[in-house]
Amino acid sequence: MSKLRFAIVGCGVIHGTHVEAIRALPEDAELVAVCDEVGDRAKEVGEKLGVRHFTDLTDMLDWGAFEVLTVCTPSGLHGSCGVLGAKAGKHIVTEKPIEVTLAAADALITACKDNNVKLEVISQHRFSSGMQLLKGWLDEGKLGKLVYGESVTKWYRTQAYYDSGGWRGTWELDGGGALMNQGVHYVDQLRWIMGPVKSVAATMGTIAHERIEVEDIVSASIEFQNGAVGTLLASTAMFPGYKQSLEIYGTRGTVLIDNSRVRHAQFSSGEEEQGMFGVKADEPIVKDGIFTATGEKAEVVQAQGAGDPRAISGSGHVAHLKDLIGAIREDRETFMNGAEARSALELIVGVYESAKTGKRIQFPL
Repeated sequence: MSKLRFAIVGCGVIHGTHVEAIRALPEDAELVAVCDEVGDRAKEVGEKLGVRHFTDLTDMLDWGAFEVLTVCTPSGLHGSCGVLGAKAGKHIVTEKPIEVTLAAADALITACKDNNVKLEVISQHRFSSGMQLLKGWLDEGKLGKLVYGESVTKWYRTQAYYDSGGWRGTWELDGGGALMNQGVHYVDQLRWIMGPVKSVAATMGTIAHERIEVEDIVSASIEFQNGAVGTLLASTAMFPGYKQSLEIYGTRGTVLIDNSRVRHAQFSSGEEEQGMFGVKADEPIVKDGIFTATGEKAEVVQAQGAGDPRAISGSGHVAHLKDLIGAIREDRETFMNGAEARSALELIVGVYESAKTGKRIQFPL
């Protein structure tokens, strides 16, 4: 079967990760064009990669010699670029978040549906071995009834990071700060595991940075529809940047994940023995971690991207492209489709609304 041809709009920091992901699939994918409104950047990237370059997305779509449009623009332009691509009959890959407003996300989802094209939204941590293990254990019933979930992103971004682009740190184009931009992946994972949200109450602030409209720290308490509760924390003010973590607790098991790797997993044994100290449990297992089950000291590693956005791994992006290519060839739904991505966005929007109004927000929005 012939390769799918890809074109990228937006040649900022993250476009390089997509280039490498496409190149990692030489039998199935090929990059043929790039587009950026900054002419010198488009020309430089296009010549470096040996592909055609454009400064206007409409011109690239009019040329049209590709099947997949990859959107790497500022977040607040994901929807408008994606809609243009969908109306031109192109399948869409867009970076996270799907958009910064629910209305814009809905417009993109509708455009892809109406034009019979696939939509894949990047949420690469879902493909990590740690998350796949957790989801498998959840589906097998090993955790029992979910009780509590916690998402923590303790990252750091310099003032220079926010100053590097006029769109960074703005509500219009960045859509938010530490939660919308950096914490979105772990918000998605929390929502994926814990299920639909019933309500949220949040607070946020801008403490460590200047000249930005958005938050560099936010915390929230969540009530899920299944009766479980949860919390989330996201910050870009935690110098020099630390791990992202997801902790999931159930009546029969607990799974702790650091940087998308299982740090601790423990489940109640098959024959429960009630005693004065509770239920006998199986010994902890670690299938995917850098920490030992016995708690022995392990090497401390910084999370990819914790202090530098250029340090983010591209392995999850490759998995996303494989899924998209499979969905196109098999005419099936993508793994991280518009509806899934919208759920994470809805939670983030609800957190911001709560923090701004001081009220607990009820879902659906």
